[in-house]
Amino acid sequence: MIKTITITGFLLSAVAFNANAQDTDRINRLEQEVREITFRLSKLESLLSNPSKAHEQVTPGEGWKSVMNWRKLSTDMDYSAVQTILGDPHRVEGGQMAHWYYRNGGEVIFFQGKIFKWSEPRQLE
Repeated sequence: MIKTITITGFLLSAVAFNANAQDTDRINRLEQEVREITFRLSKLESLLSNPSKAHEQVTPGEGWKSVMNWRKLSTDMDYSAVQTILGDPHRVEGGQMAHWYYRNGGEVIFFQGKIFKWSEPRQLE
């Protein structure tokens, strides 16, 4: 009897854990989709509010001066992808949580080599 109760309890726990894991995966996928949609929406809004900046020319290595370049960033990017888009940062604070600072006030924060978050500059040059 105790053996049956123990096995039943174990099976119920396994089913509950599996359902929770599936919910967590689903929530993570939905959150990523929301981030992607928000990113695409911000790009579209930027184009609508500043149509003259849609084809803005930026000197290579100075991508940080263009708001359009800041809006190309996404959380799956690594150091080299950010450097390709924005150019070299003005200042770097390294470590597992690395901070890249740009002259116009923009900042990119990396966690374990990938973008964790970023903040666009308040006033672009």
